[in-house]
Amino acid sequence: MAKANATPPQLMVTPERIHMAQVLGPWALPDRSTPLKARIEDQNANLVDFYAGEVDRRSWYGFWNHGDVMHTYDSDRHQWRYDIGGYAWDNSELSPDLWLWYSVLRTGNATAFRFAEAMTRHTGEVDVYHMGRFVGMGTRHGVQHWSDSSKQPRVSNVMYRRAFYYLTGGDERVGDLMRTLLPSDHTLQTVEIGRKVPGAEKKILPDGVIDLSFGTMWCSVASAWLTEWERTGDTRWRDRLIAGMDSIGRLKYGWLAGSAPYDLKSGRFTGPGDKISISHLNAVFGAVEVNAELFQLLDVPRYRTAWLDYCRWFNASPEEWKVQFNLPYGRRNLQEGHSRLTAFLARETGDKAMAQRAWKEFLSGEAGLGLSTGDPRIEVKGAGLNGRVIEWPNVSTNAAAQWGLAAIENLALIPDALGDGAGA
Repeated sequence: MAKANATPPQLMVTPERIHMAQVLGPWALPDRSTPLKARIEDQNANLVDFYAGEVDRRSWYGFWNHGDVMHTYDSDRHQWRYDIGGYAWDNSELSPDLWLWYSVLRTGNATAFRFAEAMTRHTGEVDVYHMGRFVGMGTRHGVQHWSDSSKQPRVSNVMYRRAFYYLTGGDERVGDLMRTLLPSDHTLQTVEIGRKVPGAEKKILPDGVIDLSFGTMWCSVASAWLTEWERTGDTRWRDRLIAGMDSIGRLKYGWLAGSAPYDLKSGRFTGPGDKISISHLNAVFGAVEVNAELFQLLDVPRYRTAWLDYCRWFNASPEEWKVQFNLPYGRRNLQEGHSRLTAFLARETGDKAMAQRAWKEFLSGEAGLGLSTGDPRIEVKGAGLNGRVIEWPNVSTNAAAQWGLAAIENLALIPDALGDGAGA
């Protein structure tokens, strides 16, 4: 009885049946048909197992903490940076929740399910505000779950809870939490999501208009509208999605503009969008995954063009960029994780060269985790309180989550473009 209460039985649809339904984004069943695909699959399985095992090894328990993981590892001290601001509890930074749920969807792994469930419940309850002036916002990662001054919808993001809600046949508590996020865009009228940086400029906008980024903000709130439309059939949420999508597509540079003034009443972006502003964070908080679902459900040609342009140019070379735009290239980051944008473009357009480019970006490991040969985990004896520490060299949760998502999605989108692994 105690065991059944601690680990209640959970019905799970088979991965094959879920995949047949073509829901919840770009993922496919595990594929070990070539040596290189097998290496990728094995690393993803090992990575999930490593993080799930860290819960016991590092005692990631407690009323406020259970379900979360740490953000950055300190190889000098052989422990996670629990005591350094911005590097401690992860608070969904760079989508570990989404990576775990995609891993569950394709494998049905019970350990991964319980691990992802604990994270979903934790981040929805602890890392997100349920009342007061920050309602609907989540708190960026820090030593305490609510300590960072940046309150953002990228943390409260419904994309991190959708899979659990549907797999459990409509978990009522998580359903309520997702529904409360529907008006989150209105909260941004009075909440400055940026951290308290001295001298930061704030745009002066008309009443009812806010400055909204397309990825970390609009896509996060759009995932709530998408889910509510699915759950209820209420077309006002579909119409709000279309309004945002169509208006982004009408901007001169579309998604490449990064953000634009947003009219809260109509749900439309305004202004010319004639300046390019690319952030490496804009597409790594569920934007790729929610856009994949929007593409399946809604036909908004202008938006399709705008998003695919972003997918084409984020990881493009400086030379290609300058030929196209004759503008400064600007800083890029997270090439490995962004390879799935290139893969999405390749799948949508049938461009074989882009498919090859996507795998090259992924296998480069640039600004990411990289693909190991074999299981990279090592045991460090004598370190830690229990005298036994397992380490994954150079691991960080940012890199792990983005590597996992890119691996899963690239294998789903462009599997045939990956060679047999010779020399990789």
